[in-house]
Amino acid sequence: MKKLFSIILLLLTGITFLQSQPVSEYTYKFDNGITVKTERCWNQVWIQQSYAPITANDKTPLSVNIRVLGNLISGSSFKLLDKGKEVKMQGAAPGTYDLKMIFKLSGNPGTLSFIAGNIIIKPKTETSVSVTVYDYLINVSATKGSFKGLSSFDSKILHYKGNTDLNATKGIPAFYAKGKHDKPIAPDEITGETVGKIKSGTYDVLITIVISGQKQKVWFENFLMKPDENYKISVNLNGGVIGYAGGDRDVKMIHLYPAGTAAKQTGKPTPIKNIEIISYDTQTSTNACSPGTYDILLNYRAGSRFEWRKNIAVNTGSKTEVK
Repeated sequence: MKKLFSIILLLLTGITFLQSQPVSEYTYKFDNGITVKTERCWNQVWIQQSYAPITANDKTPLSVNIRVLGNLISGSSFKLLDKGKEVKMQGAAPGTYDLKMIFKLSGNPGTLSFIAGNIIIKPKTETSVSVTVYDYLINVSATKGSFKGLSSFDSKILHYKGNTDLNATKGIPAFYAKGKHDKPIAPDEITGETVGKIKSGTYDVLITIVISGQKQKVWFENFLMKPDENYKISVNLNGGVIGYAGGDRDVKMIHLYPAGTAAKQTGKPTPIKNIEIISYDTQTSTNACSPGTYDILLNYRAGSRFEWRKNIAVNTGSKTEVK
């Protein structure tokens, strides 16, 4: 019997695969043929396996615990594979297997899937596999309009579901011939950074998201754009927001590091550039941020003094205030 646990939130810190089990064939695809690919984004997969003695009446030597961060999926399933062929979970013999994970997206009809390798089943032992997934929820909607035979487009970025602050983060679209990413195709009309019109056709569409100087790329490959239709593209980062709320106007920036960094540093607090995750100007109080737990370095008066704030948690769907 498959053992599926309820979806819960898990704090993570960017796709990065944080496990000894190799992950392959990671695919994010809509039923209409659009394939989503990302570069330097925050999405992650984390897989761990542990072992315990199996009970005498338990014939299923494998359990799978699924955790998904944010608004992403509406259902999940998995298959145990031996050299690419599905085998029954119940009574599976000891050995090394692959585990194919399939998630039904909660937005556009489609699936997110991948294969976790090196799943080990031992004699008289239950293998517990913990799978955590964090990715962006992407929606593309089309409505009829009158655009003189052109296709209309509009993109937006959501920090998380229900977040209404759309000013700080933008998704700038660019259009390429299908399979050719060397030279963009100029839209026929541009009415804003994220809005315009282009000739109908099938494109690879690139949405570029810049957050505090860091550039993320989301590709929509095989995107069919029909004449006289308006396409609204939204990317929900499934993140949180963070800002300084301590009231000291001398704090000009906050620098984010992996939790535990402050305890390892000796001497006066100072930036450590080679492990800094991201930094934000404190003039903006709602910075989009990847969920996770951080040590945060407060930057006073452009570097004249620094102070640590330890173990600050950023949760998806909420704002974190640093004081």
